Amino acid sequence: MKVYQALLPFAAAMMIAGCGSRGTAEYVMGQVDGAMTKAREEAATSAPAELKAAEDTYAHMKQSFEKRDYKVVEADVPKFNAQIESIHEAVAAKQNADAAAAKEWTTLNEEVPKAVEEIQARVDSLKPGALPKDVTKEELATAKTELESVKATWSEATAAASAGNSVEATDKGRIVQAKVEELKNTLGMNQTVASAG
Repeated sequence: MKVYQALLPFAAAMMIAGCGSRGTAEYVMGQVDGAMTKAREEAATSAPAELKAAEDTYAHMKQSFEKRDYKVVEADVPKFNAQIESIHEAVAAKQNADAAAAKEWTTLNEEVPKAVEEIQARVDSLKPGALPKDVTKEELATAKTELESVKATWSEATAAASAGNSVEATDKGRIVQAKVEELKNTLGMNQTVASAG
């Protein structure tokens, strides 16, 4: 979204001319209207703060135009251009973050469910009366409780991913991934793997 670029050459010309005419202001407002329409389409969810700033300047420009303060309309152009550029940058940053999160989520979605299944199998195989020396009854009970919490958080992560929110899904996925490692240590699974190696 580079709509702001359409205004920049015109703004420079206006600064040189310093015209402040109705015709100039009308042209500016036409450019600004178009820029705001595109900005709203792209930035409503991904750059709300930046969009609000541009909306405020836009409202001021419209008010100035209605009052026939055409020089004020023109004077607001550089500020408006900068705000539209900020929207563009924020949207691009959000898109990059979403892409990175989506990539990370793909990896998490492959690895975490397998790890959860392994932990569930380990929990099911351990009997309170015949525990290995590195796992206590209390640790087993805690692990069972925490495993259910992990499953619930993972369900939230997959729901977020299904809704298209890769960033939230990945954030929750990381929490689950970290907890899974803790559970593996608690249940002596990492030691078991090391011994097997």
